Amino acid sequence: MSPYLERTWVALLEHGGWRRVGRSPLGRRVTASRTFRLADDTRRFAETSVRRAMNPDAFRTVRTFCLFLGTVKSGGSLIGALLDAHPRAVLADEADVLRYLTSGFEREQIFHILAKNARREASKGRVTARRLEPYALAVPGQWQGRAIRPTVIGDSRAGPTTRRLGDRPELLTHLRDRLGDIEDRYIHVVRNPYDPISAMVRRGRRTLPDAIDDYASQSRRMATLRGRLGERLLCVRYEDLIATPADQLDRLCDFLGLAAEPDHLSACADIVDPSRRPERHTVPWTRDTVAMVDRLIHQFDFLDGYAYTT
Repeated sequence: MSPYLERTWVALLEHGGWRRVGRSPLGRRVTASRTFRLADDTRRFAETSVRRAMNPDAFRTVRTFCLFLGTVKSGGSLIGALLDAHPRAVLADEADVLRYLTSGFEREQIFHILAKNARREASKGRVTARRLEPYALAVPGQWQGRAIRPTVIGDSRAGPTTRRLGDRPELLTHLRDRLGDIEDRYIHVVRNPYDPISAMVRRGRRTLPDAIDDYASQSRRMATLRGRLGERLLCVRYEDLIATPADQLDRLCDFLGLAAEPDHLSACADIVDPSRRPERHTVPWTRDTVAMVDRLIHQFDFLDGYAYTT
């Protein structure tokens, strides 16, 4: 697809009317159906097969593959957007790598899907949190949606990826085998649990106890995965990124084998907004629900130090 046609198609998909159809009960049933998924996978398989044949060296320089882990609404989209702004990195958002892995896509086919996703997300301004308070994560003057001989490629879809790997840990081995000589790296984004839990309540119209139970389940999966991944995993606290974005991004680049670019670090630091109101202040917490989360915090070392007031 030409750049013009791709921009036109993205604009159509972003149109309010189309999005309302997609969010309707009927639209959700259609897109979640087995028939739709099979047709979509077939289309993508054919498209990426052609792209791979036409440009077999597109990802010849890639040395590191990166997946994000953790709970939903923990800041993975922000970090993914900042990394995608690096001239040697391609970071998709919500591309669902494991879906294509289990559907039999080859390594380069998956990479083409990630590159296309990153390109389209950049054309939309890397808008996130659509069901809450949408805001853009575009980094002006940098390289989102494009890269020069990329050495890093990946996806920032953390929550669903953690669920799937937690339920099917053998997928880690399948992914490792599919990557071949490319290294796999994982980024665990951690945020004060009161904020992602509150976002679950707002976004999914759930009760606090239900959202807390879901967060606990995700955390148990994450604890198991951390034990399996060892040094292939880097933990980043969202609050540290907000406080010192350039330092934390430099740490992330080093972990992924990316050279620190002063212009990139500076531009990314400029879009990080430390004044955003914490999500926990948008829902009514009670003494009992706060106590539930406090007990949860004490169960996992990666949540150490968090509290409602921090």
